[in-house]
Amino acid sequence: MTAALPIDAAYQDPDSLKELASIARLITYARQSAKNLNAEFPVWCLDLALGAVLQEMYENGLPNPLFEEGTDTANVVAH
Repeated sequence: MTAALPIDAAYQDPDSLKELASIARLITYARQSAKNLNAEFPVWCLDLALGAVLQEMYENGLPNPLFEEGTDTANVVAH
């Protein structure tokens, strides 16, 4: 099976998605820790940071899934 990537994705660094995914994992861990501490403002800031990293990943060629496996509704986050 082949994946269709945007034309611009061919010019991106092949390791950039891996690096961005690592950053996203770090932010997700920090967000969960802040959530466990009931630290609302840091959770909000980390949500914004995670959204920015995901947007960067989509711009670097990651396909944007509108539907997650096993769901009937779109996975849309409003900012």
